[in-house]
Amino acid sequence: MAAKKDDFAQQQSLFNKELKEGVFHRVYLLCGEQAYLRIQNRDRLRAALLGDGDEMNVSVYSGMDVTAREVIDEAQTLPFFADRRVILLENSVFFSKKASVESDALAAFIPDIPESASLVFVEESPDKRKKLYKAIQKNGFVLNCEDLSPQMLGRWTGGLFKKAGLMIDGPTLNRFLETVGEDMMNIVSESEKLIAYCMGRESVTAADIEAVCSPRLKDRIFEMIGAVSRRQKDKALAIYMELISLRTPSQVILTLLQREFSRLVQVKELQEARESEAEIAKSVGLSPWIVKKNYLPIARNLDGRRLTRSLQLCLQADQDYKSGLMDAGLAVEMTIIRLCS
Repeated sequence: MAAKKDDFAQQQSLFNKELKEGVFHRVYLLCGEQAYLRIQNRDRLRAALLGDGDEMNVSVYSGMDVTAREVIDEAQTLPFFADRRVILLENSVFFSKKASVESDALAAFIPDIPESASLVFVEESPDKRKKLYKAIQKNGFVLNCEDLSPQMLGRWTGGLFKKAGLMIDGPTLNRFLETVGEDMMNIVSESEKLIAYCMGRESVTAADIEAVCSPRLKDRIFEMIGAVSRRQKDKALAIYMELISLRTPSQVILTLLQREFSRLVQVKELQEARESEAEIAKSVGLSPWIVKKNYLPIARNLDGRRLTRSLQLCLQADQDYKSGLMDAGLAVEMTIIRLCS
């Protein structure tokens, strides 16, 4: 995992350099867990590709309501008084399992995209086995917006407070990140609350964090996983309903369950290989404190087979939701019940 973060830093640097120099590809894929980075890079890329061009040369598609033929026709239409036409596709049908024919048709077109067009895909977790992913990788630019390393995330977060004229020392910054987690969208939201609370002061204290910041969603997810590990179905469902009452989307909960069981499987394997806590933290790309607090206790209490089975159930639920067999809420509830059985 750490290597991936190094790769992201290098790719982000190259991406920035090419935008600055006006070096553009005809197809891009912006993907990865960090929605903040996906959105930020999407907006910068869109602005750079358009240059002084009019917004009428941008076509935006979101979700399932588009075909390969429509995208191809759009790409082959000359831009209006501009260098290029930009086709932006977010969470598109082409990376879903039920659109293989459409996806393959678009993959075949990727090498032939006209110089007057640029396709930009924005996806959280695209299937790397698809022909479309491989075609983009071969003919364009893939920027995988992974979690930042703890050091990079700390510097970036500290910069948010510095920009607002507030000092925050190392231990307090660590306390803030331990509370709100590593999701950059959430960090921005929670830092804005904290900055407003500390207005007129010179520095942030741990007491300020306790007073203002909401415990991160992942802590509640781990409480749910802990309840599941003890087969406490009612408690796990109660936590789920509490998250729903706080307007947490069911699909976000499902994604986090899948991600954390995936990490738990990896932690369990490293634990059984007798890796140290520090080595495990480095391998999964998380801080030692988070690994010790959240992952190791559950990995010690569950055997590898049950963790693997739990991950498979989450993956199946995600597939059922994305293929339209059931809505996200029912998928999460059924998964919790199955995990406890």
